[in-house]
Amino acid sequence: MEAAVFRPALRNVLPTLVAGAGGGALLGAVVGAPFLLSLLFGAVAAALAVGVRQLSGVRVVASAGGLAVKGGAVPVEARWEELRLGFGRSPRADGSWQRYAIVADGRGRSFAFADFAGAQACEAVRGLDGTDVEVMDLKDTALLLAVVVQRAPAWHVLPPALLAPPVIEATVDPAEPGARSAPPRPRMGLLGLAGKLAGTVAKAAKTANFGWAAASAATYGILFSWKFAIALLVQLFVHEYGHVHAMRKTGMNVRGMYFVPFLGAIAVTDDAFTSRRQQAYVALNGPLWGSIFALVPVGLWFWTRDPLFAAVAAWWAVINLFNLLPIAPLDGGRVMQAFAFSFSSSLGVALTILGLGAAVGVGTVLGYELVWIIALLGALELVAEAQSRAGGRALRLLPERARFGPAHFRYLRAVAGPPLGSPSEVLFARDLQRMEQAARAEPLRPLEVAAWGLGYAALAGGLLALVHFMSHVPGANVAAQILS
Repeated sequence: MEAAVFRPALRNVLPTLVAGAGGGALLGAVVGAPFLLSLLFGAVAAALAVGVRQLSGVRVVASAGGLAVKGGAVPVEARWEELRLGFGRSPRADGSWQRYAIVADGRGRSFAFADFAGAQACEAVRGLDGTDVEVMDLKDTALLLAVVVQRAPAWHVLPPALLAPPVIEATVDPAEPGARSAPPRPRMGLLGLAGKLAGTVAKAAKTANFGWAAASAATYGILFSWKFAIALLVQLFVHEYGHVHAMRKTGMNVRGMYFVPFLGAIAVTDDAFTSRRQQAYVALNGPLWGSIFALVPVGLWFWTRDPLFAAVAAWWAVINLFNLLPIAPLDGGRVMQAFAFSFSSSLGVALTILGLGAAVGVGTVLGYELVWIIALLGALELVAEAQSRAGGRALRLLPERARFGPAHFRYLRAVAGPPLGSPSEVLFARDLQRMEQAARAEPLRPLEVAAWGLGYAALAGGLLALVHFMSHVPGANVAAQILS
């Protein structure tokens, strides 16, 4: 069983990134580097510095054998049966109080932690061995306390109402006798098909944010032409709705579809992937829908021989081919993550970092500053992925996971953090749900990896063939030249 690692909470990261970007811009002005590239370089350098500090600092490692605090001034290490747990309050400089939890090993060496929730630090507290102990602002405090309560064990810290296991509603198996079966679907005629298609289009339109779409259309129209703006937004809409359709089909909650000038569009969900198969399925549905839709202008070109349709088909193929690059957060990068994380977390992180590094290197050499923005977004996504998986490992350490429901985690967060009902509790509940989904995420089997890999390669090969074919058509060769 993998160990769960808890680290200090990252607070006020944005000012650090802004300062890094400003420093990069000043350095670029001195050496004569492009402004945008210098700005992005400074922000990435600041992000790397924050990451290194986070990884090399204090960390709490929980495993099946016990708990260890590493990287601090005084190491703490204990088996679960010898670990002691307590709670207290410590004053802040503004007169308010901070709730905290404290653990101690057999020698009395102590470690105090809490969820500050953005508040200022509190005063040091007295450890079991008599020394002063700094209270650490720890991320996922409630998860660590849950592991301690069940592993130590320390059930006595829970109120009587939470000692009983949560009630889980029984589900009815559709295959069981007496289960209600779905009514047979009526046959659909041409008018019914047209009505269903219109309903699908209307439903798809509801997911889009038209304010951002209008801003994107205006931007592309001013910089290029209104024809290019319309063609680009139509393809982005179809591509992203492919993701939306796949999310809904697999039971994910879709928040909406957002258009971002120069960055395309994104389908946003509040849920985490429950399996690596779901991740690959959602990722590939975008390019698949976009590629199938690109066949429409291909057919129109065969019918009319108008070079405009050939150019639109080539551009649409290039957009989907670009999205299949194995760089997170592009669709191809998410497919590669699904493959790699199915084998091990280390392999998934390593391949993601390798892809981001390669993208930055190639983009810098070729002068494509946009790749830096994509790499920065990919790094943020990698951090979110790592946090979800870390929380998932903590949940898998609970020997009696069924005994803990959302109320248990809210209570444990409150005894060492903000009180029950605080505004940040909504975000905590959402993050907890994502961690629980990550904990249950099933990996792809080797044969499934091979099958999805063949599908990925076939889709990319088909798009390459389409771009190559259209490169010989006057008016469409500009899109093909991007790949040369």
